[in-house]
Amino acid sequence: MDKTTRNIFTLTLVAAGILVWYAASTAVVHFIAYLDIYVKAGLVHFLVADAVPALLGALTAFILYRNQKVKTYLLDVITEVKKVVWPNKKETWGATVVVIIAVIISGLVLGVFDWISGYLIKLILG
Repeated sequence: MDKTTRNIFTLTLVAAGILVWYAASTAVVHFIAYLDIYVKAGLVHFLVADAVPALLGALTAFILYRNQKVKTYLLDVITEVKKVVWPNKKETWGATVVVIIAVIISGLVLGVFDWISGYLIKLILG
């Protein structure tokens, strides 16, 4: 495993750990608010709202790191993404212009259909 692949692999596991930490922290805060429990800003609050979610995130990253199936999958994904040929600036701008023109044309066509159908409904209903 080269240095770039190792860095991407590590960054992916850290991101997974941060995601679990954030989700657990948010869930704990909402759970405490839902139960209308008052927790003083002290050691208990730190443990419940900060330390336990952080430990869950670190444990998640560690478990993912130790799991050989996850390791193989992530390394395969990194290898495949490295093979992707990304468009250059000129191709990106060209595709962007095509999308903008298509959206404008679609909007105009839908607007005309909407206006016509509204007009016909007003005629029918009087």
